[in-house]
Amino acid sequence: MSNTPVQKLFKLGAAYYPDYISRNPTLTRRTDSEKREWLPAKERLREDFKRMVRQQIHTIRLGEFSWATVEPTPNSFRPDVFLEALDLAHKHGIDVIFCTPTATPPKWLIDAHPDILPVTRDRRQIPFGSRRHYDFHHPVYKSESRRITDFYARTFGHHPAVKSWQTDNEFGCHNSVFLFTENAGREFRKWLKTKYNGEIDSLNEDWFTCFWSQNYRNFDEIELPFASWADQNPHLELDFRRFSNDALCAFQKDQIDIIRKHSPNRPVTHNLMTLFTDLCPFQASRDLDYVGFDHYQMETEPHPVTSAWQFALMRSALQKPFTILEQQPVQVNWQPTNRRFSFDWLLLWGMQSAFQGADGMLYFSWQRMAGGCEQYHDGVVPHDVRIETSQQEKLIAAKNKIFSTLAAQFNLSTHLPLPAKDVLCIYDSESLWSHEITSQSLTYSTRRQIDHVTQFCTRHAYGLWFTNNLSAEEKNLSKFKLIVLPGHAFELTEKEKTLLKTFRAGGGRVLSFPRTAYKSRNNKLSPLPAVFYSEDDFYLEDYGAMLENEREVCEFTHSPAGQKFEGHLWAEKIKITDPRWHCEAVFSQKSLYAGSPAVIKLKESAEAGSHVHLATCPVPEKETLGLLRKILEMPLPAKSHSSDLQLQILETNGKQFLAGVHFGHSDTSVTLGEKVSLKNALSISLDKDLSAELTAVRANTEGLLTVPARSVLFAELS
Repeated sequence: MSNTPVQKLFKLGAAYYPDYISRNPTLTRRTDSEKREWLPAKERLREDFKRMVRQQIHTIRLGEFSWATVEPTPNSFRPDVFLEALDLAHKHGIDVIFCTPTATPPKWLIDAHPDILPVTRDRRQIPFGSRRHYDFHHPVYKSESRRITDFYARTFGHHPAVKSWQTDNEFGCHNSVFLFTENAGREFRKWLKTKYNGEIDSLNEDWFTCFWSQNYRNFDEIELPFASWADQNPHLELDFRRFSNDALCAFQKDQIDIIRKHSPNRPVTHNLMTLFTDLCPFQASRDLDYVGFDHYQMETEPHPVTSAWQFALMRSALQKPFTILEQQPVQVNWQPTNRRFSFDWLLLWGMQSAFQGADGMLYFSWQRMAGGCEQYHDGVVPHDVRIETSQQEKLIAAKNKIFSTLAAQFNLSTHLPLPAKDVLCIYDSESLWSHEITSQSLTYSTRRQIDHVTQFCTRHAYGLWFTNNLSAEEKNLSKFKLIVLPGHAFELTEKEKTLLKTFRAGGGRVLSFPRTAYKSRNNKLSPLPAVFYSEDDFYLEDYGAMLENEREVCEFTHSPAGQKFEGHLWAEKIKITDPRWHCEAVFSQKSLYAGSPAVIKLKESAEAGSHVHLATCPVPEKETLGLLRKILEMPLPAKSHSSDLQLQILETNGKQFLAGVHFGHSDTSVTLGEKVSLKNALSISLDKDLSAELTAVRANTEGLLTVPARSVLFAELS
C-alpha cells in the first residue's frame, strides 16, 4: 500500500473500466519511465493503479456496464478481471464504489425475453445495442435484476476495497422513466385501482373525463398516454408520471435490500441526473445512504447558475454532503457540437461543488475509450500514450494541493462546512410535471425561476436549500430567513398556510412567483387560485404567458420609488381586496395590465416578517436583485459586484467562512456586510501550466475585496 499522504477534505477519482481492457493487449506508457509497450490486461491494470497513486486518486467507480463481461452466458460467471482490480485497489489504498450492472442487460437475456426491451410513447421499441434498454416493470427483468445483484453483492461485496455501492446507472436518462410496454400498462392499472380504491367513478371525476368523451367504465379500459393527434388527458399523464416514479424506486429498492443483506455496512448511492425532470430526486434518494450526482451541462456555454442550484438540490435531498460520481471532463460526445472548454472550468466546477456540499468528485472517466460511442469523450488518461502527464492530471494535482492547503490553514477535516440555512425553496417534481403537461408556454418553466432565485442567493451570499414538502420541514422552518415558492403549481394545504403564517409571525419572509397555487393536486385548475392565506386577500383578474423576448416594464411606487425593473415569462393582473396587502410596484402604462400591481407585499407589524408576491418574473439583473433584497428586508452578509461571482457563507461549529467562485474573465469585487470582517483569506487560481496558486488577500478599509478573474476565494470570517 502506498505511503503517499492523501488529503481527505475532498475525494478525487474517476470511473474506471477494467472490463474494457480485459481482452486485448494495450499500448500504454510505463508509469515510472518513458518506455511504451503493448501490455496484457493484467499488466495494464497494474500500470493504471500506479498512475492513480501518482495522482493521489482517492476513489474509483467500477462495474456499471459489466454484466456481459461477468456473465457472458447464462449462469456462467467470470468475475476475475474485477476481483483483480479490487485487489490492486486495496493494495494501493484506493477506495471502490461498485455498481450493479442492470443498466445494460446482455444480448442473451434480450434474445430469451425480447419483450424486456422498452417501448416509447410513439410505440417504437428500443433495440439492443445501446444502454438502458430494459423495462423495469417486466417481471422477468425484475427477477433477473435481483439475481445479478445478489451475485454481485455476494461476490464483490465483502472485498475490503469495496467501500460503497451504486445502483444501476443514471435512472431516467434517455427518457427511460416513462415506459409504454404491456407490462407497464398492466402495472399502471393495478396502481390506479389501488389509488382510487377500486372506484372508477372517483377516477373519472379526478381526471375530468367528461372532456372529449373520455369516460371509463372500468379500470381495464385505461390505456397508457401514448402519442396522439392532440394532447393526452393531463390528469392521466400526471398520474402516469407518479406511477412511473413509484415503480422505478421500487425497482431500485429491491437492489438496495439485497446489497445491504450481502454486503453490510457499505453505504448505497445512485448517480442521479438533473438534465431532465422525469425522476423526482427526493423520491429516488429516499432509500439511499447518500446522494450521488452526475454533473453534465447541455448548454453551449457552461451555465454556473444551473450548476449551483443543482448541487444545492443534491445536498438538500438527504440534508447532508453528496458525491459527484461523474464530472464532465471538459469535452463530451453527445452534444450537437462537442466544443472545447478551457481546463480551468474543472477547477471552478470542483470548487463550486465543494462549496455547495459535495465531498468529492469522480471524473468520467479515467481512460479515454478506444472504441464505442464515447471514444471522443474526454478522460483523465489520453489516447496518445506519448503524453506523460495529461491536462486532467494536472488539474487533479492542483486540486489536491488546494484542498490540502485549506485543510491545514483553516483547520478543516472530513469535508468543507455546509452552506448556511438562509433560503428554503420548494422543488416539487409533481409541480414541474404539471407545468410541463399543460405548459401554456415553452418559454416558461419553474426551473428558470429557480435560476433567478439562485442568482439572488449567490449575489448576496445566502445559503440555498430545497424541499419537496413544506410540511415535512415544519421543525426546521424557523432556521431560515426566506421561503420561496417558485411557481409552485398546487394549492396550499391548510397546514401549509398555517406554517407560512407562523413563519412570518416569527420574522420570516416569504417570496412567491407568478403561477403559484393555481391547481389542485389532481391537475385541475382551482376555483380559488393564488390563495396563500385567505381567499379575501387578492384575486387574479387575468394572467398569461409572455413571448421569449417580451418584457414588461414595472415601476416601484414606494421605496425605492421611481426605480424600474423588467419582467418576463409570465404576468398576472392582480386585484387587491385586503388593505393589508400593499402595492409596491405597478406595470407601466404600455403594458397589457397597465397600472395593475406588479409586486405586492403583506407586512402586518414592524416585528413580523413579510410576504412578497411577484406578478411577473423579474429579469435577474444585478439592480433588480438588489431591489428585491431591499423589498424583502433581508440582511446582507456580503455582496458580489458581478453576476459571474457566486458567493456562499459556510457554517460549522460556530465558525463562518466566505466562499466565492468567480467564473468571469474580468476582475471584480466583494463588499462585506457591516458586521462581517475577514480573519484569514486566500485567493486561489491556476497558472498557465495548470498549477495551483494560493495567495493571501485582505479587504480594504471600506470592506471591499478584489477577486481576480477565473479565481476562487475562501476566507474565515470574524
